[in-house]
Amino acid sequence: MPCTLNAGRPLTAGRWRAVPGSALPAPGRRGPSRRGRAWSWRQGIKSSRQGRLLSCQNRRERLGRGRGTMINPNYYPWGYDSDNGPDQWHKNYPIAKGRHQSPIEINNKEVHYDRSLLPWFASYDPGAAKTILNNGKTCRIVFDDSFDRSVLRGGPLPGVYRLRQLHFHWGSSDDHGSEHVVNGVRYAGELHLLHWNPKYSNYLDAVRRTDGIAVLAIFLQVGKTPKPEMKRILEEINAIKTKGKEAPFPNFDPSILFPKSHDYWTYHGSFTTPPCEECITWIILREPIIVSSDQMAKLRSLSKNAENEPDLPLVDNWRPTQPRYFRMANSLFMCKYIDSAIDEICA
Repeated sequence: MPCTLNAGRPLTAGRWRAVPGSALPAPGRRGPSRRGRAWSWRQGIKSSRQGRLLSCQNRRERLGRGRGTMINPNYYPWGYDSDNGPDQWHKNYPIAKGRHQSPIEINNKEVHYDRSLLPWFASYDPGAAKTILNNGKTCRIVFDDSFDRSVLRGGPLPGVYRLRQLHFHWGSSDDHGSEHVVNGVRYAGELHLLHWNPKYSNYLDAVRRTDGIAVLAIFLQVGKTPKPEMKRILEEINAIKTKGKEAPFPNFDPSILFPKSHDYWTYHGSFTTPPCEECITWIILREPIIVSSDQMAKLRSLSKNAENEPDLPLVDNWRPTQPRYFRMANSLFMCKYIDSAIDEICA
């Protein structure tokens, strides 16, 4: 059905013409203008509104063309399956084929050592933690970002960024699941802490800006001495087993999840989920945190479907690496080498 304006007028060029048949009012007038005439829209005639009105199709094609336009990711369904997964995203979200997309592979031989980079600092208020939820795509913890109560600063950032949420990416087994790859190795999972730049009026405005978002990324590596702080999150998994489930999650300081080393790589990229806006300063920590195989299995016990739908495990919610093009990751440390256990020795 075509888009219409008042009086049922289609959004195409043309004009109204009189047709014998009945006494209907001319468009925009009160009462019939001529007895015995009806009015229909005749296409193909130039209109003064031509060029200003868009058809539904043209309007859809324009969405997402520019960096300043944001598409609602709920408008076009997406996921991680073959029919709606990363290889298909660009069809509805064109920026997913952009030249600043994430994640990327980090190769230490191609990392630029940047002495101008600064250490980063996080100051998180445990009282800002609000809820934990399963949105069918990931496990997410939401924080109050109405003012600067939980912030990230320093590193490559031009100012303070507010913490908005954290979420996880993981695989169907322990040998894959992270989005970023280091020297050809993919970790079991990846934790993202998402922050936005409060110099903009709100989060949605920040997403439209190249310096609007900062994500602190931490790798999850399966090992024998898991980080006990992960237990607090995993204890709530049963309360959010299915898509749409949400539970209170008060008094949580995510900085307890940080590794000892604050060494990092940084580069400019995008969201790893649709609409894939290219607005993110990535800060990727060199040192992973250790998790157990049982802890990863707990994440995989989540369902990507709602409670009244078939139980399908929420796994492999990661996007493959994207072309780097001309981009180079920067670091504040000089990597000598990485051994087979991914234990880096850095100066």
